[in-house]
Amino acid sequence: MARFYDTMLAEYIKNPWIRWIGLDKLSTKEFNYMMISYDSVTDKSKINFKDVDLKVASIYSWEDVYITNKLYEKQIGDWDSSNFVLNNIELPLMQVLKKMEINWVKIHRDKLKEIWILLENEISRLEKNIYVLADTNFNINSPKQVWDILFEKLALPKWKKTKTWYSVNADVLWDLAHEFEIAQMIVDYRHYSKLLSTYINWLSDLLDNDDLLHTNYNQTIAATWRLSSTNPNLQNIPNSSWIAWTIREAFISRFENWNILTIDYSQVEVRILAILSEDENLLSAFKNKEDIHHKTAQFLFPDKVITSSERKIAKAVNFWVIYGISSFWLSKMIGIPMWDSKTYINKFFESYPKVRIYLDNIIKDCETNKYVETYFWRKRYINGINDLNKIIKSAAEREATNMPIQWTSADIIKLAMIETQSFIEKNNLKSLMIMQVHDELVFDIFPWEEKILEKEIPTIMENILKDKAIKLKVDFGIWKNWREAK
Repeated sequence: MARFYDTMLAEYIKNPWIRWIGLDKLSTKEFNYMMISYDSVTDKSKINFKDVDLKVASIYSWEDVYITNKLYEKQIGDWDSSNFVLNNIELPLMQVLKKMEINWVKIHRDKLKEIWILLENEISRLEKNIYVLADTNFNINSPKQVWDILFEKLALPKWKKTKTWYSVNADVLWDLAHEFEIAQMIVDYRHYSKLLSTYINWLSDLLDNDDLLHTNYNQTIAATWRLSSTNPNLQNIPNSSWIAWTIREAFISRFENWNILTIDYSQVEVRILAILSEDENLLSAFKNKEDIHHKTAQFLFPDKVITSSERKIAKAVNFWVIYGISSFWLSKMIGIPMWDSKTYINKFFESYPKVRIYLDNIIKDCETNKYVETYFWRKRYINGINDLNKIIKSAAEREATNMPIQWTSADIIKLAMIETQSFIEKNNLKSLMIMQVHDELVFDIFPWEEKILEKEIPTIMENILKDKAIKLKVDFGIWKNWREAK
């Protein structure tokens, strides 16, 4: 059992889809009692709390303690198997996150400056070339002016109309970019401008005097029970284009001339699907260390030599089937005719028949119980699962089928963090876990500890699910910065 308790975490485990869980809202919801607001005692923050009248401040503080205790008493009376999640995942993870936030992340400030100059030059070059193609200067950041240039002056094809004019959002520009150079340049211009303002300038402003970067990890925001981070959002540090990818080169070790270690779960959700569905074809592919996307491509295209194009389609099918995607949306995602996408989905289930049975059983159980459950007993109640409206029911079924896999994956990385931190502390290691990004953990390696880390931590992470037909798999790398270690 955990040595402490957190009412917000407990509420979040029960109701992860409710945004901005707060004590005042829970007091109203559970006890029909409206608490004294912070704004009322501080005159909407015009008064520093230390200057609030002592009697008013005492009542306000007493009320917080009293309602928190009432909430605690109610919660522990209501808990069932979800108590395991709180005591064995979320509360221990809180201590790990505290250490990570204290550790901070070392940033190479000069590298950020170098990328800043590179982006400035690219933005300037694109701006000049766009003006040449448009035969006029205009504000590239103005949707209205971009619309005027593309659709009025240059007479490019129009589609996706809004109330006032035809849209020039990212989807529209991406479609136009296949045929028109100016559209591609505007896409690149927007991308590089966002990198500069959102990441380079932002990261530079957040560094302290020692070039250390602090982030806040949030356990109670994402409806998928995934961790999120703010100031900065490390989950969104890009890795798509060549310039964006270089941003990760600025993440370095604080130990002079030493290295960063990254360990990333490989195809974790497809492996979870294989484990939970017990499908022999999926399991055998992983047992035999086959390329699962190539194997699926062989099922989808039985009479063809598999190229990168076919493998890419198979990879998308492997991934999106887990999320209950329709043939319509799969066709949109990978740019193929809807008939082809329907064929691919059907062939997937023919190739992995127990996956279809597993997903169908999830829906049947949910129709009876009104909830679905992850491998670690988290419950999610699904509204609309028995709705007579086919659209509402279909949406509920998609939510029901992807939740046990997606959210089991979220818990696996959390348990990996807990066990890894425990290993570091038990062995008195000085290396630091500094980041969690999606299915990846990043470590700042203390000199001469890399051998033990690269041997033991992958073993810990691959054995979070014990005694299963297959193990999880991780990829890892060690180098001078986050990008090259990845």
